[in-house]
Amino acid sequence: MPSAQITEPFVVKRHGLGTTKTALALGTVVFGLMVALTLAIVVVQAIRGASIREPLEAVWLSWGGTPLIFAVGLPILLVVGAITALEERREEDADDVLLTVDEAGIYLGGEQPRTIPWGEIRGVCRLERQDSEETWEPRLVVMLVDEDALPRSTKAWGPSCPWPGTHEILARSLPYDDLVTAIAQRAPHIHVTNRGRVQD
Repeated sequence: MPSAQITEPFVVKRHGLGTTKTALALGTVVFGLMVALTLAIVVVQAIRGASIREPLEAVWLSWGGTPLIFAVGLPILLVVGAITALEERREEDADDVLLTVDEAGIYLGGEQPRTIPWGEIRGVCRLERQDSEETWEPRLVVMLVDEDALPRSTKAWGPSCPWPGTHEILARSLPYDDLVTAIAQRAPHIHVTNRGRVQD
């Protein structure tokens, strides 16, 4: 039944290396490899009956002691990361939510999170704004102005955010068709358009 399909909100969260949990997992793996390397050197040198100190110094004191400094600082970073991850869990990962489409309206996450009710929305579009002479930034715009009254500058069309997934390392960008479907299920009267590159 169609009503059963839209009981859950459509949510896009931050993925890839942009989340604290992922960074914490990577840090734990790196720390584990460092401990394993140290133990391997100790075991191999003990079996050979050779000096343990020399290879350890060669590894940890190379490049001005940078590996050793990193090894000492990493556990502290992991502890801080674990505390942050616990806080995020208590906050239900609110900081990681980039976009929500539900029965109430559209929520745009990011630096300036905002919820826009369906009654205020005149349209939703994907466009690319020129960030510099050579780069274009894809953005999601919630339009608060009727199509026939749109001002020249896209920044005045309504609140916007970077297109979800475009700035997260190793993340998957939100498919345009997924957004169209999510909005059509909850607010079929709202038009979703892909306007490509738009000069302000």
